[in-house]
Amino acid sequence: MSVRLSVDTLGSETSLSEIMRGLSESSLRNEDYIFYLFGNENLIKKELEIHSPLIKKVEIVNCDEEISMSDKPAEVIKQKTDSSMFKSVQSVINGESDALLSCGNTGALMALSLLYIKTINEIKRPAIASIWPNLNGESIILDLGANTKNDTRYLVDNAILGASLASILFKIKNPSVGLLNVGTEENKGNETIQITSDELSKMSARKIINYHGYIEGNDISVGKTNVVVTDGFTGNIALKTAEGTAKMIQSYLKLGFQSSIISKVGYMLSSLALKSVNDRLDPRIHNCGILIGLNSPVIKCHGSSERMGISYAADIIYSLVKDKVNDRIKEYISYSMKNR
Repeated sequence: MSVRLSVDTLGSETSLSEIMRGLSESSLRNEDYIFYLFGNENLIKKELEIHSPLIKKVEIVNCDEEISMSDKPAEVIKQKTDSSMFKSVQSVINGESDALLSCGNTGALMALSLLYIKTINEIKRPAIASIWPNLNGESIILDLGANTKNDTRYLVDNAILGASLASILFKIKNPSVGLLNVGTEENKGNETIQITSDELSKMSARKIINYHGYIEGNDISVGKTNVVVTDGFTGNIALKTAEGTAKMIQSYLKLGFQSSIISKVGYMLSSLALKSVNDRLDPRIHNCGILIGLNSPVIKCHGSSERMGISYAADIIYSLVKDKVNDRIKEYISYSMKNR
């Protein structure tokens, strides 16, 4: 069965060319992909002349209206019902597509998704999850900005969502979950964090979830747990810090290998290894957020994504749909809620 993906192509700094290149690369790896492209029909057709393999895999929905990055979610819901983002969300709830990808306004995408796609039963608010590289492989981090309120209910929900997502994407039967805190001692953290930890410990004792305990910021890159749970305010800061650090390391490496002839020779001899390191750290690749907890998969890419990030996001969506992620998450949540 084909995987049908709606793509909102308007309203961000990501060029249509980069979006098309990314989708084209993903379609080569996932042959039964179908894309519904919401945007300027004439411009999309011009891009299809360059990416001819996509022609048979694309349906175009012409949209003249777009949601800008500065638009307020409340105004979008009332005034921009002809926008590319609004129509792409509608295509999901109408059953025309299985999932949605957008590089546009995060607040508007979250508001429209909450209002129309809605959350899975028992989940109060979705979270933005992302896959981060670490020394042990990869981990799921959430929330990264969907909900900035530090609330026990949301944090426990994030633990359940993160564990179910990790089990599917990483093929792990019982993924470990860590709660981000200012220290690992039991008395560290505010009241909300401590209550959340107690709740997760009780769930772990009943084998509902594999709770590791508190972890600190430096444990994320080590890969101490498969899932890292935090609130959206802290998570978003951690995300931007990690991206900035990755860019700084890349810049230092580049400058270092350009500093002398010997360094340039050393770069040539180690180029394959360095490329592998660069790819692991490249924030352009790991730049998408998965809106987890909704009734259909929705992925938000950065507003200035490049083809690598689009391709990576499309691959993730393909995997989530093929593996019936929401059905499995609902089963996981149903089981956990019954035993809480």
